[in-house]
Amino acid sequence: MSFFSVSNAAHHGNASPSISLERGTHRMRAPITRPPPLLLETLEEKKKPQRKPIEYRANRNLALLVALLIIGCVTCFGTAWYLYTTRWDSRPTKPFRDLADDWTYQVIDTHTLRTRKYLSYLPHSGFHNQRIAFENALLLSYVLNRTLIVPSIRLGTKPIRYVEYNTLSRYLELSGKEGLEHCRRVPPHMSLPLECLQYFESSNVPWSWIFNASRLAVHQPLLHAPNLSPSWIRTRLQLSSADIYELKDVSPYHFRFLDTLDDTPPPSDRYKEEIYINHLASVEARLLQIGTLFGTSRLRLRDKENIAYLENVRRSLVINNPTLEMVADRISRRLSDSYLGLHLRTGDGKFKKNVDAIVKAAWLKVVRDVLGFRLTDICDLERYLDLETSTACLGEMVSGDDGPSPSDVFLSPTYTSSYTGSCTSARHSAQRYQALNIPLYIATDMDAPEDNPLLHILRKTFPCHFVLGDFKKEIAPLKNLESPLDGVNLYTFSLPFVDAVVLGKARNVVGTEGSTFSKYVQGVLWPSFGNFSV
Repeated sequence: MSFFSVSNAAHHGNASPSISLERGTHRMRAPITRPPPLLLETLEEKKKPQRKPIEYRANRNLALLVALLIIGCVTCFGTAWYLYTTRWDSRPTKPFRDLADDWTYQVIDTHTLRTRKYLSYLPHSGFHNQRIAFENALLLSYVLNRTLIVPSIRLGTKPIRYVEYNTLSRYLELSGKEGLEHCRRVPPHMSLPLECLQYFESSNVPWSWIFNASRLAVHQPLLHAPNLSPSWIRTRLQLSSADIYELKDVSPYHFRFLDTLDDTPPPSDRYKEEIYINHLASVEARLLQIGTLFGTSRLRLRDKENIAYLENVRRSLVINNPTLEMVADRISRRLSDSYLGLHLRTGDGKFKKNVDAIVKAAWLKVVRDVLGFRLTDICDLERYLDLETSTACLGEMVSGDDGPSPSDVFLSPTYTSSYTGSCTSARHSAQRYQALNIPLYIATDMDAPEDNPLLHILRKTFPCHFVLGDFKKEIAPLKNLESPLDGVNLYTFSLPFVDAVVLGKARNVVGTEGSTFSKYVQGVLWPSFGNFSV
């Protein structure tokens, strides 16, 4: 029996937090918690860091994000502004030249411009085709007593091919670089704008950049056209349609011009129409506009004065650029001024299709026509060098042809070279083959001529063979050449001119049949440098 009695309320208040029965129901009770002493509560509050409100932290993050975005925007804008304001500053260039006084071109006043008669033509194709057309235009304008409108030379890897008159005129109209002056100032480290992608594939240069033809301007008036656009001529001379007489060709060999009325040429399979120059002299139009003038047989000359004038024109068109001559002279001296020159055109058209025959024919010309090897010597040489036996040595050529006649050889067939420099392979030791140790300079449009297997026969025959790429130090000044008209670097375009001058300074030159480059070197440069008659 208990001495104390406990009420139900007290009993439930002191019950443990367990399940207890109260009137048939289950109830969970938690223990009574008492607040800690005031002193202890103060110490705990000091130890715990107070949390910052969530709203404050969100504002801080947003402020940081905005600050970063502002800094990024300012940086991007500043960079863009810097690139915009300095985009052309990293490549200083010279301003375009005014070519009014080039070649001592006459300064023509407005009244004279409107009263003179002019002749113009449409240039096309590569440099030597343009040169031949220029020669014909000079003579034709001289005979007709018209001022020749001289177009600039177009150099490049993609020449404007011949097409019929109207289309060619349109092509020349679109080939100008007006409005693209900014292309030449784009730094090398920046991508070219879309309109500048083809800017450096070609370049225009005045004829005075290559030739010293000032004496031509003494004999006939010349007016320089800064581009190839026919519309420039009409605008410059203030011409109407009635002021222009056009000879529109539909094929590359449409018109041929004759200088004597009593000349009756035989029927030609090449030219469609014959025009007497005297008949053109009666044309009253201020501008006589002709299409193509390319072709060495374009002018059929019988008048001695005209023939003499054409010879004078050709003598004037000898490469006379100081930098080109300096580079060619250095190469020539490296070869001891005693070397042979060989030009091989193999890069396009019929030349590319017959490259094997071209190389073999050139090899035969050098050893036979220049060095004087007889047929039996050539056959022995082929066996000695383990070369492919030629048809001559197989007995397929007419017998009894033992070598060239004296008139076919410019120099002695037994001459030797004073060259003592290094060669690309060991010199021939046999006495009978000493002549093959002479340096051979090869100018060609062939890819990688240093290692091209097509030149195997030349490399094996001539241990001292050289190409332009072997003279990197000498050709370095060419990298500084720029067109005075459009600012394009002329290094690549100037290499063929150096090739031509080096060949022209050789003791003897062998070319490729049908090549205008070979004909220019053999017919103009080599005779000029050697004081022979053109």
